[in-house]
Amino acid sequence: MPLSQKIRDNRCRNQRSIITRVGSDIAQFVANLLNNYKQPVIHIDLLMDDPGKCCSKTEFEVNMAFVQAGDRRLEYFEMGEGGKTVILIHGAGSSAVIWHQVQTLMAEAGFRTVAISLLGAGGSDRTDDVNDYNPDSYARDISRALISMNISDCSLVGHSLGVSNVLSLVCDYGDHLNVRAMILMAGGAGDPRDAPSDEEIEKIVASAQAQDPELAAGRRPGWEKLHLGLTQDVRDRLWRDITSNPPERGIGQRITGRPDRTEFLNTTDIPTLVMSGDNDSVVPLSMTLAMYPKLKKAARGLHVMFGIDHYPNAEAPSEVSRVYVEFLNRYL
Repeated sequence: MPLSQKIRDNRCRNQRSIITRVGSDIAQFVANLLNNYKQPVIHIDLLMDDPGKCCSKTEFEVNMAFVQAGDRRLEYFEMGEGGKTVILIHGAGSSAVIWHQVQTLMAEAGFRTVAISLLGAGGSDRTDDVNDYNPDSYARDISRALISMNISDCSLVGHSLGVSNVLSLVCDYGDHLNVRAMILMAGGAGDPRDAPSDEEIEKIVASAQAQDPELAAGRRPGWEKLHLGLTQDVRDRLWRDITSNPPERGIGQRITGRPDRTEFLNTTDIPTLVMSGDNDSVVPLSMTLAMYPKLKKAARGLHVMFGIDHYPNAEAPSEVSRVYVEFLNRYL
């Protein structure tokens, strides 16, 4: 049976403040944003002229383990100890390895971090059902993993698609959690997204099945430049994880709609930091900034990094960890 037909069949069965240094363009955008919403910024900090200078040369030595999340086994990396626990959720094509340097630095600052590789990522289990790869399914897995690890009191950090996963976790599977704070980085504004048509699904499936391994190798140099905050051995491991992704993962993430999280964002009292690089080439800065005015004034923060693309946790992990620690220490 063609994969696209299998997708349709499965679908039918499962209907169920301060600006410290800022370029003129982004300064004008932020000014326009504030004028439109007439709400003050709590914190905007544009830094990092040379993120490579902040890069520590730590070895890739983390405590990797596995946790049972229902019938799935997920890989995770845990660093640090103590009562300040932070769960780190990676993005669409990545794995938990992308958080390595952030974890190292946050452990030094007194935080316990747990970075989970979602289904299909890194050493975690994988399935051949595209319907297993979407924010709702990921959120359910994360919830089950945290229950298995006896983690209920924590803060949540999501990067890229990880933002949707965190929002799904809190909204739909988080009754057992006491979420102290959230950091939502480079992942849009929680807006709804319609699922693609059957014709569009056919094209997505065909594109995924036609991927040439040599094309992936050709993308490595450009990818490398955006991950220089990680040591070479960590980059090598992360690249292996990315290029080993099952095709069902990429397909499933693209064919799934997204619910509208605006009402939750309007009403939540969870302190939330919205974060992005001003040079994001994957999720435009304007999309991520649009989340900020949805949040309550007393529970929101905004941090924009100058000259940084879509992967701040890999491009400028020292600055990212500094911001995380500063924000989280206000509430933990």
